[in-house]
Amino acid sequence: MHIQKTYAEDIFRVSVAVGANFLGKKIMHHETTNASFHPRSAFRLRPLAFALAALPLFFPAVAQAQAGITNLGALGGTNSGATSVSLDGAVVVGASTIMAGDQADRAFLWTQDSGMINLGTLGGTHSEAHGVSADGAVVVGGSDTTNDEAWRAFRWTRDSGMVDLGTLGGANAYAHAISSDGTVVVGWADKSDMQYRAFRWTQDGGMEDLGTLGGLWSVPEGVSADGAVVVGGSLTAGNEAWHAFRWTQNTGMVNLGGITGRTNSQANGVSADGAVVVGGAFDVGRVIEEGELDYELGVRENVHAFRWTQDIGMVDLGTLGGAEANAHGVSGDGAVVVGWALTAGGSQRAFRWTQDASMQSVEDWLRDAGVAVPVDITRVANATNVDGSVVVGVLASGQAFIARVADSGSGGNGGNGGNGGGLITLQDLQQSLADTSVGSGMALSAAVTVLNGAHSRPLSRRVDEGQRAFWLAGDWGRDGHGARSGDLGLAEVGFGKNFGAAQVNVSLGQTWAKQDQVHNGRTKTAGTYVLAQALIPVSGNLWGAVGAYVHRGEADMRRGYLNAGAQDYSRGTPNVNTWGLRARLEWDQAWHVANADVLPYVDLSYAKARLAAYTESSGGFPARFDSRKEKATELRLGVNAAKLLGNGLNLIGMLEAAHRFEKSGPRSSGQVIGLSAFGLDGRRNDRNWLRLGAGVEGKLAGGRASLMLNATTKGETSNAWLAANWQHAF
Repeated sequence: MHIQKTYAEDIFRVSVAVGANFLGKKIMHHETTNASFHPRSAFRLRPLAFALAALPLFFPAVAQAQAGITNLGALGGTNSGATSVSLDGAVVVGASTIMAGDQADRAFLWTQDSGMINLGTLGGTHSEAHGVSADGAVVVGGSDTTNDEAWRAFRWTRDSGMVDLGTLGGANAYAHAISSDGTVVVGWADKSDMQYRAFRWTQDGGMEDLGTLGGLWSVPEGVSADGAVVVGGSLTAGNEAWHAFRWTQNTGMVNLGGITGRTNSQANGVSADGAVVVGGAFDVGRVIEEGELDYELGVRENVHAFRWTQDIGMVDLGTLGGAEANAHGVSGDGAVVVGWALTAGGSQRAFRWTQDASMQSVEDWLRDAGVAVPVDITRVANATNVDGSVVVGVLASGQAFIARVADSGSGGNGGNGGNGGGLITLQDLQQSLADTSVGSGMALSAAVTVLNGAHSRPLSRRVDEGQRAFWLAGDWGRDGHGARSGDLGLAEVGFGKNFGAAQVNVSLGQTWAKQDQVHNGRTKTAGTYVLAQALIPVSGNLWGAVGAYVHRGEADMRRGYLNAGAQDYSRGTPNVNTWGLRARLEWDQAWHVANADVLPYVDLSYAKARLAAYTESSGGFPARFDSRKEKATELRLGVNAAKLLGNGLNLIGMLEAAHRFEKSGPRSSGQVIGLSAFGLDGRRNDRNWLRLGAGVEGKLAGGRASLMLNATTKGETSNAWLAANWQHAF
């Protein structure tokens, strides 16, 4: 599949024959490649990580680069690739396999709410989305027709579905790009077996042949925001050379020429207003075998990046000290060019070029801005945003990256934004964002410990009618199930009175919790809670316990990540509030077995935690997090037991089975400041577990004290904790 502008190892992009895939195969340094035309060969899936690195970031009104970091999944198969994204980053388009092991792929449209939607085909088995309008309402690309006989360009909307845009008289066509408002589509179409032409399509005018520079083929690669300027490459007269072109309605296809000493060129990108064109200029031997439609590449020489404007023409942007460079993208304002270049040592690095700084590696750009970059790690830059403050591309290790140097704005409930500078991989960024979503889950864990730790034996709080009770209680435990690594605790003081019809208890307490996270990150929560509970005799030895819980606290979030290989942190301090309800039936002394009283019970609880929205401070990649709500509905069946040991000392124990009804936690969403919006699925909950407790109870200091060790098999609660209690009746 034609999935992105270029890969790290591409030497240049000359797209002829089928949908920018002609010479779209990987052309290695000093390597000869034959590219034979076949419609189906042009469209194969690429890895998603590379596709995400090349999402278009050049819309004129974009205030922040919209590089996606969400794993979009697939349409039932195993592979998918993203090709374009809407202005606000909310809509992503591309193609996905529809069954595991099947090569059939379908165009898709993805949003956070709908997930991946199959856009269908024009009657065949394959389709691919390649461009999307700024608002995400219009999608363009290519699809094969009935019996896979030909590929056709399509334009899709929700109302019309997939509409065939026709051809220029031949059998095949493919749409590459679309204007911001969705009214202008550009791509290629064949006129005959030997003529593939760039086209520009509008609703009123249909498909317009943009011609060539005198040769057989032309293919467009980009279009300005208003659809008035089209850029790409074309064969010249006699098919002697391949030259970059810039097309407008008034001028037609204008040959942008080459750089002195280099006979060929290819336009790869255009600024939002169409005034700046970027690409690569090179020398290469070329032969066309008309009978077989083969286009043989000789040894390419001296590929150099260029930037073209009407006033000064094509300017060689130089290299990083080596022999070659190629430009892949340009900022919306045309001032910043990005791509790859060879160093004096022969290494390939991503570059960023401006008039003032000339060509410098992305690493040196960051260093000049005060960001510590200990080693050079980039390979290619694929795109940049409207003002060039954000660069996306691929590392030498093969991972997609985001780099930026920009001041972040101030945030709300977390302080000011961070420094806004550095280099980070998409994988590292996504992992750190996902880990920071634990705050609300920690608040729920604290609520569960209050209800099922300090208050796991509510009938032990009973006093005689007319009596009062005073108690002190505390819990401390380890929360280390699954990938979690932390601890939590609570301390409370309580008072109760038995009025006869019911005993009413009120507790006031403090909770604290900590979880370690990736790259030395951590989250701490602390707060105060009030719990009110009534013990009500139902019938005989059957008792009911109903209660309510309110907690108010704050989270201290430190998100860790590697910024240019060095440890970095972004911090936030959102509020986290929780409330919960509980209802319980317990049969006091239901059975007497082996000199032990056994009390079976059923317990239903509901708790809901809300982590407030906040914006991080400090660090190179601070983020704004939307508010996050998490709930836990749990059913527990169990037994408490007490066995008299003598001298007023009891052996106490409990066995419980628990079930949580929620299958997964909530999504986390927000925006990395100056970069992209993100939306991360909630993690799946462990829904069933067992709990075992054992301890002792006896007289102490004029009251009764108990100490119980609890352990769970798994689940969304602590794996082990110690519950201590002292109570005095008067």
